[in-house]
Amino acid sequence: MQLSDPMLFAVKDQHPLEPPNQKPKPHVAPRYWLDEQDHTGNARGYAPFAGNNNYPVYRNVKSYKAAGDGKTDDTAALQDAINADGNGGNRYKNEVTTRPAQVFVPGGTYILTRKLDMRLNTIVVGDPNDMPVFKASSNFQGNVMIDGNDFATDGASGTTNFFMAFKNIAIDTTNINKDTSVTALRWGVAQACHLTNIRIQMPNDSKGHTGIDLNQGSTIAVSDISITGGAVGIRNNNQQVLFKDISFKYCTTALAQSGGFVVVLQGARIDTCGLGVDTSGAGQLGSVVILDSNSVNSGPMIKFFDSSNSSGDRKDQIVIENLSFSGNNPVAIGMDGTVKLQNMKNVDTWIWGNVSPGVYQTGKTVTTKRSPQLLSNGKFFTKAQPTYADWTSDKIVNIRSSVKGDGKTDDAASLNAILADNAKNGKLSYFPYGVYIVKSTLYVPPGTRIVGEAWPVISGIGSFFGDKTNPKPVIMVGKPSETGLAQIQDMRFTVADIAPGAIILQINLSPSSTNTPGDVALWNTHVTVGGMADTNINTACSSPNTASCLAAFLMVHLTPSSSAYIENMWGWTADHSLERGGRQNIATGRGILVQATRATWLTGTGFEHNTLYNYNLHAAQNVYAGLQQCETAYWQGVGAVQNAPAPWTPDVARYGDPDFAW
Repeated sequence: MQLSDPMLFAVKDQHPLEPPNQKPKPHVAPRYWLDEQDHTGNARGYAPFAGNNNYPVYRNVKSYKAAGDGKTDDTAALQDAINADGNGGNRYKNEVTTRPAQVFVPGGTYILTRKLDMRLNTIVVGDPNDMPVFKASSNFQGNVMIDGNDFATDGASGTTNFFMAFKNIAIDTTNINKDTSVTALRWGVAQACHLTNIRIQMPNDSKGHTGIDLNQGSTIAVSDISITGGAVGIRNNNQQVLFKDISFKYCTTALAQSGGFVVVLQGARIDTCGLGVDTSGAGQLGSVVILDSNSVNSGPMIKFFDSSNSSGDRKDQIVIENLSFSGNNPVAIGMDGTVKLQNMKNVDTWIWGNVSPGVYQTGKTVTTKRSPQLLSNGKFFTKAQPTYADWTSDKIVNIRSSVKGDGKTDDAASLNAILADNAKNGKLSYFPYGVYIVKSTLYVPPGTRIVGEAWPVISGIGSFFGDKTNPKPVIMVGKPSETGLAQIQDMRFTVADIAPGAIILQINLSPSSTNTPGDVALWNTHVTVGGMADTNINTACSSPNTASCLAAFLMVHLTPSSSAYIENMWGWTADHSLERGGRQNIATGRGILVQATRATWLTGTGFEHNTLYNYNLHAAQNVYAGLQQCETAYWQGVGAVQNAPAPWTPDVARYGDPDFAW
């Protein structure tokens, strides 16, 4: 298919006419509330394990001499803002979990002349009211603009590049020759990383530019991205990933798969692209799901390797579900151009591969029934992570103004009081980084909005969470049968010591109306047990006999009364320490238990290394699970001292545990 050059349209000046002889007034974006918080005084983010009481968690790149004027080379200044350890040194390979950073980028155009390296435990966030642009110079040196490959933990694979985020930023490669091989953003990262609200502009009719290259790693979700131009919009070799609400325009190929286990492309819009998804060059790609997507004025939706005549494990297994397709091209073709699915305006469900184990179909068309509770305009409901860009600082409460977050003080009573007051008065609760210890349940009432800085930690500890026969929640979102709104983003929930009676996160709340799905939602919020400097479990659980390390009862519980939208959540029982420690043998009882019946969306989740199960959907109804990633506990299996259900006793009656009777 030969694409014509995209048309360019003039946009009328939207400013009102000025009186004669007067210059137009420049548009000034309102200052974003995030940058107006106290980032230097007593209410600033505090990293209690950094070894420096004045360690700067929050850093505005302008404080590191970034100009953002579209002329100055800002590479060094931006890198300094990301790297700074607060002592004149570099955070790279200088501990991982003790020195978090939130790097704020005000509006402007920041010129890059060479690669900008990301760091673990770092969120780079732009101003959503005036989205900053990272723009390559015409003399850019290198083949990657922004690099998420930070090998601080193992020096080789991206599968341990945890806790990294990049949001509200535009990337522009148009100054680089269109046929030069260059990547705007290399994202070889693992779980607990996220990209959201990113815009990438590349030259049209390019033979060399790639927008995002997930060249390795094991991430979970990439969300709400707009990519224009380039030879390839996204190139993916990650183990697994859910791409949610990605817009591709004028790309020669929107998504090129070079490997991986599974990819879900949900809610994609492909506009005037030569090819939608190309898996023909993939090595051992497992499966591709194209879900709730739309192709306009483009080439075939997918080009793939026909594995029907292969032996052994067959790669390139394809599912297309709910596709809107316009134009004259076939929907699916083989590597040689053979038509596998002819042109049609709408595809309900089409399968090429194993419909069930051992039953391989070569282009089976079926009808998929969907629960209406899970749908919005005929598609599975999704919701972008809020920026609260239009909120003013008088609606924001910095909770550290009256809470310690020092990793020692019991903050439960203070946090409960603050959250209750903020919910009552319609205020947003801003959590600067800290390790907030709670020795009793933290109740998140209806009306709560929480935004974290660099994944602040809420950590349960003490006898309250000590009884495995009477488990209690560390964080409880709503009480049973309560309704209302609760939205949480960029937080981390854990236990500070062995707590066999801890349900780390329990959600009871549902929206007040079925017309407001997503009122109860969590984005990029994670649950961990062990592996970090902020928990005693990091050093307490090395024995192969896990009976002494019943670290937590259950990671996440979605109770029968709940209805929640969860996007990009990682539940990790650590198999190793991120602080260069050895193997950890931790017996967390359970991963996520879903008993919800109203409507639940798991839009990219991963739960790993738990004893009885990682996922348990027990008496649940109306559940959408876009991608589920899991691994069994490394201490289980051949040669193990104990195997499931040991060292736990299943509670079948109350929690629907498997009894392992088989």
